Amino acid sequence: MGNQIVSKITVYDDSQVGLSTYCSEPRRSHKDFLLTLFGALDSGHVRYCVLHSWEELPDELSSDLDIAVHPDDAKRLWSAFSPLLKKGYIALPEINYFIGAYCFRFVWFHGATVTCLAVDVIFNYQRGVLTTPSVKRLLSGRIQHGMFWIPAPESEFIYLLARRTWKGTASPRQQHRLQVLVEQLGVSAAEKLASELFLGKVNVRVIAACASGSLNALLPKIKREPWKTSVVRNPFRLLTDLMLDGVRRIRRWLQPTGLFVVVMGPDGVGKSTLIKHLVQTVGAAFDRHRLFHWRPMLLWRRKTKRDTTKPHGLESHGRFRSIARLFAHLSDYCLGYWLLIRPLVCRSGLVIFDRYFDDISIDPRRYRYGGPLWLARILRHLIPEPDLTLVLDAPDEVVFSRKQEIDAAEMGRQRRLYSSCTRRNCSTRVIDASRSIEQVTNDAAKAVIEQLSRRDECQNGPWRSPLTDDIR
Repeated sequence: MGNQIVSKITVYDDSQVGLSTYCSEPRRSHKDFLLTLFGALDSGHVRYCVLHSWEELPDELSSDLDIAVHPDDAKRLWSAFSPLLKKGYIALPEINYFIGAYCFRFVWFHGATVTCLAVDVIFNYQRGVLTTPSVKRLLSGRIQHGMFWIPAPESEFIYLLARRTWKGTASPRQQHRLQVLVEQLGVSAAEKLASELFLGKVNVRVIAACASGSLNALLPKIKREPWKTSVVRNPFRLLTDLMLDGVRRIRRWLQPTGLFVVVMGPDGVGKSTLIKHLVQTVGAAFDRHRLFHWRPMLLWRRKTKRDTTKPHGLESHGRFRSIARLFAHLSDYCLGYWLLIRPLVCRSGLVIFDRYFDDISIDPRRYRYGGPLWLARILRHLIPEPDLTLVLDAPDEVVFSRKQEIDAAEMGRQRRLYSSCTRRNCSTRVIDASRSIEQVTNDAAKAVIEQLSRRDECQNGPWRSPLTDDIR
């Protein structure tokens, strides 16, 4: 990738989105997404079932859509996603969160609002040595429910019970569903199914809690029981499964699914306001977020707060002290990236920096840097690169009308340096900050989603390559 990447994301307006053969609604929405997906899965002969929380579908979706897909139909699944892309739903990088389990995230714009919907697909769901009922078992007795498929009561019960046990908690809705399933199956049949997860008489206690609707109080006490069961019953699978999970974790580290964003620009251009609105706008597309100001602050934190209204109010440090501090900052950036930022980005997090290392060479007086600027420019090439750099720019009179902390000449000088600031191996987008915050946030949100979408294409091709070998 070059120093500066300028590209477009295709954002369809309603005139470009024709009526779906699976749904009569002209606008993109959760309902339109689900009906389009269910229709495409059936027309593509993909064997699947919705695992839980299907009662209100497609009108309401309480959380992510969890579906089981037959391992032999993995390639067909990619074709089933194609109608969604044609309608303007944007695919983000897939998350391989457990062995044989993937999260596919899709986003779409409705005006300035970004909506995200996640589809959790299991081909062979496995967490450590713990396994759910096989996907083939889940699909063997599936039942058609309207436009989509659901598992048989026995399969739904054991899957939902296993998942809630590993999570250690269950919502009131999930507790009620387990209670209904126990009544439907009968206590004896439910206890027999629960014995697949629990040793001894633990299954009796679990079913009694399910029948009374009080499972949530018991779950923290039995969270480790399925691990004991798996180790006792499948001891020879442990090494192989741990190795597979290790490969999965390495892949997640090498191919992060989150994003590292830097926001730059002179005082008064609106960086802090944009960051606040950007998190609110695109936060749903990420599992977590964290904000930093200028540097990671891993090695040390500032003991006293400076008067930010006078960024040039203090004298610069001497030459040798400035050089020593510059190398200390370099260490903080490098260690902070690998110990703080990279783990967050690998776990589908959004990391945003307000200013970055480049600011030292652009505005050295702010950081009391009195050393040679050429050294700061050289060392910046050793700093880990962000995935996306947003440079906010506005005419001098606009910026100066918002803040008068530096004189007009200095403001113009900084604007020129920020506008020409490009970094290696990352995308840089210059955004006109003289407009309303809604317009600026919309441009920034599109840049974020674009970067994620482009990464998905780079990792998986124009559309999907076959999944990894852990689908079997």
